[in-house]
Amino acid sequence: MALPPIFMFQAPGKPAIEVSHFLEWMSLEPQSMVWLPVLHRVAAAESTKHQAKCYVCKQCPIKGFRYRSLKQFNVDICQTCFLTGRTTKGKKLHYPIMEYYTPTTSGEKMRDFAKTLKNKFRSKQYFTKHPQRGYLPVQSVLEAESSET
Repeated sequence: MALPPIFMFQAPGKPAIEVSHFLEWMSLEPQSMVWLPVLHRVAAAESTKHQAKCYVCKQCPIKGFRYRSLKQFNVDICQTCFLTGRTTKGKKLHYPIMEYYTPTTSGEKMRDFAKTLKNKFRSKQYFTKHPQRGYLPVQSVLEAESSET
């Protein structure tokens, strides 16, 4: 579904858009606005150094995005290994992870420790049945497009 441009909400002869019309347009989740937080994280991660060692390639410190396992203790993966799908000894990332674009705080470390401890008692089948994605898989997007036609 294509969204109308924001200027379609502008009243004829008025130089500005009313707040209510802007909020209505934003509730439609225009892709140009949805990507702003992603671009912010990418820009912030460019200069970030994490005091952690990549579990796969052993890079230390990790530069850019850092991915922390919420199933195994002390498993951090650099952005290169994560985005290219590199793992160790045939292991796959079937468990939840947390993405960091800034250095972690002590509160985040404690939260992750608690989640990891909780996930230690869950089986591989649990994570297969309950995937926790922060994105829409391509397959779901394609299915949605085919159902709209």
